[in-house]
Amino acid sequence: MKKLLVTLVVLAASVCAVQAQQTLVTYTPDGVKTYDTVEPPSEVLDTTRFVVSYRMLYQQRPENEHPMEDLLLLEVGRNMTKFYSYKTWQTDSLVRATPPEQVMANLGSFHGGVQDVLFRDQSAGRLTHTDQIGMDHLLYTEPLPDCGWELADGERTILGYVCRRAACTFRGRSYEAWYAPEIAVSCGPWKFGGLPGLILAIRDDAGVLDLEATGVEQRVEPIRMTDRNYLKTNRKKYLDLKQKAMTDPVGYLTGNSNVRMTIKNEDGSPVNPGDLLRGYNPIELE
Repeated sequence: MKKLLVTLVVLAASVCAVQAQQTLVTYTPDGVKTYDTVEPPSEVLDTTRFVVSYRMLYQQRPENEHPMEDLLLLEVGRNMTKFYSYKTWQTDSLVRATPPEQVMANLGSFHGGVQDVLFRDQSAGRLTHTDQIGMDHLLYTEPLPDCGWELADGERTILGYVCRRAACTFRGRSYEAWYAPEIAVSCGPWKFGGLPGLILAIRDDAGVLDLEATGVEQRVEPIRMTDRNYLKTNRKKYLDLKQKAMTDPVGYLTGNSNVRMTIKNEDGSPVNPGDLLRGYNPIELE
């Protein structure tokens, strides 16, 4: 991919220094990412009993030779779980510890993972999904999804736990999962849950999404949700926005934010925004 020179003019009043807080705005071909130089406030929702780490391989871009790789954490409390990218959390923490001018001068060193954070409230029967699209932080809630599992024959050992097999078709994709009855919690990574044991591995038959646990650690710490001025939406509208932002990041940004952009090749010649259209494999197809 050619190197692109991007001039980004942000007109939004929120992107500036306010007291000790500053928001840094960067652009990549995947869209805009903002970084808070001061950790935003958060609310404690529960306390962890244990934390599960998962390696994620996600063929997010069909044109890419290799899938996106990320490390995600599932914090499991008594009533609540939280699923998020450790790489994104780590990058955000590093940005807050680095002078803004150094961040802007070394953007290649500050790449996180996925922005999604999912909260599963078992007692309320509700799932909350937050994400950042462009400069907006979005939130929607839905009833805990019913994956329609079918238990199947087969055993596999993962991290020393004997796991059993289950299969489902969920929102347009077919999945095979391995769950550990020994860990008697009915949850798992992303939106998956509802089996008689913790899901330690799951993948779809098209090879788009592959999640497998790399560690299970007993830990007692707060499960937090960041306080933000979330734009509340619903799942369908969110999926439509995500599709637009991922396939046409420039069009989404200039059409949905108070931003002007100029994009040029390294030699100074202009770039047609249509040349930046990209493929996208959403996890949910319906």
